[in-house]
Amino acid sequence: MNGMNINFFLIIIGLLVFLSSCQRERSDYMSEEQRQELEAAYDSLQSNYEALLTSYQTESDTLPAELKSLFSQMQQMHQQMETNHRQMMGMHMSRHMQGDKMMAEGMGMHMQDNMTGEWYQQMMSMHDRMAIMHQKRGQQSMAEMNRRLSEGYGKMRHMTPSTDETPEVPFNEEGDPSLLNGESLFAQNCASCHGNNAEGIGNVFPPLADSEWITGEKSVPIRILLHGLSGEIEVSKQSYQGSMPSFKARLSAAEMAAILNYLRAESEGDQSNISQEDVIQVAKKYNQRSSQWTADELNINGQDYQ
Repeated sequence: MNGMNINFFLIIIGLLVFLSSCQRERSDYMSEEQRQELEAAYDSLQSNYEALLTSYQTESDTLPAELKSLFSQMQQMHQQMETNHRQMMGMHMSRHMQGDKMMAEGMGMHMQDNMTGEWYQQMMSMHDRMAIMHQKRGQQSMAEMNRRLSEGYGKMRHMTPSTDETPEVPFNEEGDPSLLNGESLFAQNCASCHGNNAEGIGNVFPPLADSEWITGEKSVPIRILLHGLSGEIEVSKQSYQGSMPSFKARLSAAEMAAILNYLRAESEGDQSNISQEDVIQVAKKYNQRSSQWTADELNINGQDYQ
């Protein structure tokens, strides 16, 4: 192969690599066809959800207290999910219309995709749990309706870009926890899953008040907020299975400290405050972390995970 052929060959290889890179970059965004498919899946899910609401309202007098509580919480979670879904779809619509002008906002879109995907996952867990409870009560129709909704959320999560990737996000170290209202921040960011008073939701979402995962070694709840938590976890001798998203992209160091201090103050015992610097130091220590923690890694009853 002479010099000219070698140069031509290298140019072709370089062009292919460049095109492949461009394609990977675009894969983080929905095409118009993908966006329409996801909207159609969402419309179908909404129809099933409205049918479920009608059934619950009809049967409300016969439901046990735990199912009534889950039903109420499901409605709140659905509203939160819907807000995140609409925000995500709006961002993808804007990028489709504006093209490369939206490239600078790609990271924000990536984070919104992940956040919305996590909401889909949480709704799957909720409806799976409700389906099991109805199945045990012999309410086959309501169990099946919840299973259909769980499957619908699973389909939508699969259709959402980047839900299996953790984006590199800048962490906001600004602010002062003492100037923030931890209770209000908890209500905005945590209550939809963990209850208005951090009491948990049935056997689906664990309590945070008086939880050993909150009141123990400071770095444990900080790491959970920074990177999320997945898999089985035991809280107050009760086992829970699910997934909690990372809040690194949503909360600043000061906001994380304020929320955790609110929860620690509401719990029994005399827990020391978590400072903004505590959060920053843990974030720096685990700045290469790209996946959710597991209970075994955090190991609250043993040596700190390194």
